Amino acid sequence: MTTRRAFLQSAALAAPALLGNNVATLPRPKPSNRISLAMIGCGYQAVYGNLNAFLLDPRVQVTMACDPILRAPGYGYHVEKEAGRAVLKEKVDAFYGNHDCRMERDWRKVVDDPTIDAVAVLTPDHWHALVGIAAMRKGKHVYGQKPLALGISEGQAMARVARETGVVFQVGSQQRSASEFRVACEIVRNGYLGELKGCEIKVETNRGGCWGHAFNRERRTAPSYFEPGMWDLWQGPARHWENNAFIPGIHEPMVWRFNSRTGNGMLADWGAHHFDILQWALGKDDSGPVAVENMTTNLPEDDEVFDFADVFDLDFVYANGLRCHVSNGHMKDPVFGFHNGVLFHGTEGDLLVRRGFIKLPPKLKKWREKTDLKDSDVHLHKSRGSHESDFIDGICLGTPVAAPCAVGHRSSTLCHLANICERLRIKGLKWDPVAERVVGNEAAQRLTVVPHHNGWTFG
Repeated sequence: MTTRRAFLQSAALAAPALLGNNVATLPRPKPSNRISLAMIGCGYQAVYGNLNAFLLDPRVQVTMACDPILRAPGYGYHVEKEAGRAVLKEKVDAFYGNHDCRMERDWRKVVDDPTIDAVAVLTPDHWHALVGIAAMRKGKHVYGQKPLALGISEGQAMARVARETGVVFQVGSQQRSASEFRVACEIVRNGYLGELKGCEIKVETNRGGCWGHAFNRERRTAPSYFEPGMWDLWQGPARHWENNAFIPGIHEPMVWRFNSRTGNGMLADWGAHHFDILQWALGKDDSGPVAVENMTTNLPEDDEVFDFADVFDLDFVYANGLRCHVSNGHMKDPVFGFHNGVLFHGTEGDLLVRRGFIKLPPKLKKWREKTDLKDSDVHLHKSRGSHESDFIDGICLGTPVAAPCAVGHRSSTLCHLANICERLRIKGLKWDPVAERVVGNEAAQRLTVVPHHNGWTFG
């Protein structure tokens, strides 16, 4: 008799070919032989992004849709897109041709469910740590969106629990599963740009009023799409506004990112992706910079609702003196040609990489990794398919994943350090990446600790 593990291992070996086929031809093993996956958080990113990749992996059965919201308009990046747990269930059921996907409002019931093998935590930032840690402690594998946590203390706790429990944890830093970024990092890591002299990163920004949502500070009661008790559950550990108000400018889904109670701003939205590539290229997955310097922003003095800047300029400084200059990006940037990306400066030329694009210096124009990357060189993790399928490989085959929890924590730490400087309106700070503490600034060190409100704790 074929065991569940044996089946999953054999399915994994066939997965790369299967993922390229028309979905109608994918084999459908019995759910008992597949990884039972719950989607916690059913906004735009879940319904129209991550779910698609999980559905295409024949080793997975999406069995649960969890969100405090059943159905809501504009639940995501684009106001024309409806989302919520019912929308995700409908999409799952249509794909599988059945009605088996269950719905749940409260994530605690999901992590307590013994039939769930893994969870995808696709919530706003303020929920990542509490949900992720609870799931890991229940022995569930976790795919967790980036930035890993709302702040440094949460990331430290998540990395510790991931290590203690031994579950597979993939951070949603999907650029690590994209070949252009891997090739760029291998070129830099192995010295093919010569001596690395510096780096520039452009980060897309859009402060409030974004993705079609209103730039609106009005205090309202929660919309009717929140069923009784669900507005409080959505907020969870985030400090409530006066009279438990709903503020459209930050509570219409996805714009929660622009207030520090629930999000981390654009320095962490796109920054988490590109700072991750910086860390990967420098071989700093278990470390980080020693300072933030030259921080300037346009952060208003008295805006408690939109409390992140959309214009910023700063340097990350590493122990060897290498500097990475970070600034907000523009569509018409003459060098980047786009509003975000990573540009490495070496003595042998410059290398620019962004999603779907890599520009090599003239001497590397004919670079072919299979012939030009030597056996003795550093070879970085190569995902066999999507970032999500790489996570499933980790579960089924026991292979390393592209972006483990501890690595995602280190990359997200750069975002948080920059945001601490921004919030304190200071030019910079010194950081000890070994002790993971701010050096010589107690006010900044206090901001590394995330407060939890309304009775919520790690438990």
